[in-house]
Amino acid sequence: MRNKLFRKTDLIIILTVALAALIFILWQRSGKTPLTADISVNGKTVESVDLSKVTDRVEIRPEGTVDVLIVAENGRIRFEFSDCPDKLCVKQGELYRKGDTAVCLPEKTVITVRGSELDAVTY
Repeated sequence: MRNKLFRKTDLIIILTVALAALIFILWQRSGKTPLTADISVNGKTVESVDLSKVTDRVEIRPEGTVDVLIVAENGRIRFEFSDCPDKLCVKQGELYRKGDTAVCLPEKTVITVRGSELDAVTY
């Protein structure tokens, strides 16, 4: 008797689940909600950037920090440089989804991405 690794039904189930996951990921990424990035230093918002309108590179050096460079471009924002020793804020990468947050603790600087208050409209 010969044992097969996959039966036909196993393969169909695996492909169905993979296709459903792909559709879900594409559906989530297709949401075009306007995003705003709030930059806070010592708990006070010093600047807000409308990420939905940013296409070219915008460099931001928040007041109240010693040496922090934040860059916004193509609807994304990130810490590009910080004088902190561990550079965890720089390693965080780009922020582009509602709820994304990056923090530079030594400089007490926080970037938070928020979306529109209204997610859906029902008639």
